[in-house]
Amino acid sequence: MLEVISYIPQPPMKSSRPPSPHSPNLFEFDYKMGSNQSVRATHFQRPREHPPVPKESSEEENRISISNKMVERLVEDATLTRGTNLKLTKAKEDYKDMIYMEKLKCLDDNHSERFGITVDNMNALVNRVEVRTANMVSVEPVCADIKKKLIDCYDNASNDDVIKCWDTIGAFSQCVQDAGVRRLYERSERDARDNARRSRHVQHARHHALKDI
Repeated sequence: MLEVISYIPQPPMKSSRPPSPHSPNLFEFDYKMGSNQSVRATHFQRPREHPPVPKESSEEENRISISNKMVERLVEDATLTRGTNLKLTKAKEDYKDMIYMEKLKCLDDNHSERFGITVDNMNALVNRVEVRTANMVSVEPVCADIKKKLIDCYDNASNDDVIKCWDTIGAFSQCVQDAGVRRLYERSERDARDNARRSRHVQHARHHALKDI
């Protein structure tokens, strides 16, 4: 059985410092327990309080928080700006390509109009050569292989890619000119032979006519 033996007040100790709220209580008790054992214990102590957060630390945390928000906003703004710049750059490149292709188209139109290099003109030229050489024996089509390449190029190329057919157009024009010159030369040779043969016949007939006189 626990029995209180005495109540001993302890006078406060003189000190230049004020008593701390965490210092032990000044009142103590003596307890007597069984087997003549005594225990001295202090009164229950107050729970320790956490020290207040210094203002400097609080301001520093707020400053760090604000700085992080500013960094996040800057990164977000930079991302949006980069995306906008990429879109503007892509639009400018597309616009430049469109202007370039339009210039090529105008150049091709001017070139075709100046030199008369169109599909209709080429067909008319071929037909004219064929008509002039229609009375020749075993006449083959004029530049049939290059003509087919030219027509295929015009059929497969878009309006912006017509410039790619210029080489084929040049080759076809040269082929038609060469074929025309060659056929006209052959026709001239044939006409010359025919004229020579007719002249011989006329001379032969005149010779026989003079004999009869």
